[in-house]
Amino acid sequence: MTLELFLNRLQRILVLDDTVFDEIRDDIRFTAVSLGAAVGAVFLAALGAWLYGETVLDVTPGGWFVDTVVLGSFFTIILFGAGIAVTYLLLAQVFRVEGIPVDDFARVALVTHAPYALGLLVFVPEIGFTFGILSVVGTVFYSMYGVGAAFRDASRTAALFSVLAGSLVWMLLIPVISDPGNNYVTGVFVYSLIA
Repeated sequence: MTLELFLNRLQRILVLDDTVFDEIRDDIRFTAVSLGAAVGAVFLAALGAWLYGETVLDVTPGGWFVDTVVLGSFFTIILFGAGIAVTYLLLAQVFRVEGIPVDDFARVALVTHAPYALGLLVFVPEIGFTFGILSVVGTVFYSMYGVGAAFRDASRTAALFSVLAGSLVWMLLIPVISDPGNNYVTGVFVYSLIA
C-alpha cells in the first residue's frame, strides 16, 4: 500500500466515489489501514475530550488524561466494534443480505468511522460542540453510504437501518459508562459530563 494510493482513496471517500468502497472491500491489504483509520479517529477524539477539560473546564478530575485518552479510547474502540458487529448481523440475519464476508465488511465499516476524528476539535471554545456533532453525523453518514455502496445486494433501507442500529450501540453506551467519576468519554460525549 503506497501513500499515493492511500491519499487517492481518502480523497475519493471524501467526495463519495462509490467505486472506492468496492476497492476497499476487495483489497485485503487495506485491512490494517481501515483499522488504523478507525483507531486513529478514536484517539484523536479522545485527545479532543482531554483538551476540552484542560482548556475549557475550570477544574478537571484526577486521572483526567488516563480516563479520557487511554480508557476512553479503549472503551470507544470496543463499542465501535460492537456497533459494527450489530450492523453486520442485522444486514446478514434480519435483512437476509447474502454473500457478505466478515473481513470485507469490516474493512469498509472501519474506514467509514474515520470522520469521528473531527471530535478532536471539541475543545475549541464556542464552536467545539459543532465539530463534535459533525464527527458523529459524519461517521453515521459515511457508514451508511459506504455500506450501501460496497454491498449493493443490501437495499439503501437495509443499510440505513442496520447502520443506525449499530451506531446507536456506541452513541447510547458511551455516555452511560461515563459519569463525573468515570470520564471514559471521547469527542462530543465530553459534554455529557457537564451537569
